[in-house]
Amino acid sequence: MGEDRVPVGIRKILDWDVRATKNAVDWAFTKYPSSTSSNAKAYMKILEISCHGIPWFAITMISIYLIPSAREFQVNLLMGLILDVILVALTKAISRRNRPSVSNDMFFTHGPDKFSFPSGHASRSVLLLLFLTHTIIDSMIILPILYLWVVAVCISRVLLRRHHLLDVAFGVIYGVIEFYILWILLWASQSTSRTIGNWIAGAEDEFDGS
Repeated sequence: MGEDRVPVGIRKILDWDVRATKNAVDWAFTKYPSSTSSNAKAYMKILEISCHGIPWFAITMISIYLIPSAREFQVNLLMGLILDVILVALTKAISRRNRPSVSNDMFFTHGPDKFSFPSGHASRSVLLLLFLTHTIIDSMIILPILYLWVVAVCISRVLLRRHHLLDVAFGVIYGVIEFYILWILLWASQSTSRTIGNWIAGAEDEFDGS
């Protein structure tokens, strides 16, 4: 559904979101002038890349090849990333909401990702937060850093004018839903993960004790 064909009620919400987003960005840049500097933008670009799907898919696939002892973690993380891409891409293709501004410096934007709703970075960051805290991370030192990373990613999406406020808000909701779909409905057992991981890596699992 293109923005020019949405119902009047939704159109009013979208118009409010555009105004609210602009006011929030203007307030942030006025309150914190340093956030408009080239250094600040560079930091936000790093955040953008740090939560982009390509690095996370690459890291996950490399780990499947190199660390066969962590199959359950790796395979389920891969499924979560795939689920996120599918749900966000389908929603973007249907909603076809324009981004706040057209920018040529976005990292690898292709297909439905040129649209704004919902924020894939917000959904992925929340999915990763919940996945990691439910599996391997319980350090009281690392947890606050991980939460701060998620908040920083979400805020940077608005300040970089990649997304509107509601895009990010729904991205967060998507991330929560995706995690619980994975955790409750799709989670692959250790044996299933070993089979899938070995198929991906194309090798026998030396850690298989059977």
